[in-house]
Amino acid sequence: MAQTRRAQILMEPDEYARLSRIARMRRVSVAALVRDAVREKYFAGKEDPVGAARRITRMTLPVIEWHEVDDLLGEG
Repeated sequence: MAQTRRAQILMEPDEYARLSRIARMRRVSVAALVRDAVREKYFAGKEDPVGAARRITRMTLPVIEWHEVDDLLGEG
């Protein structure tokens, strides 16, 4: 693994609480959420495709059956 550096930030309690809720919903740490936000904001378009593929494979997405998709499209 590449050498990493430590960064420390101070946040308002309500902002941290909001980030913490989002992190729990996504099943990641607050630190991972902040790192991803920094990457998206400041390094967009400069990421290697392997890193993007790794993040995609770690995603927890809902599973839906094809007949349910067909029903939803029919309702719309």
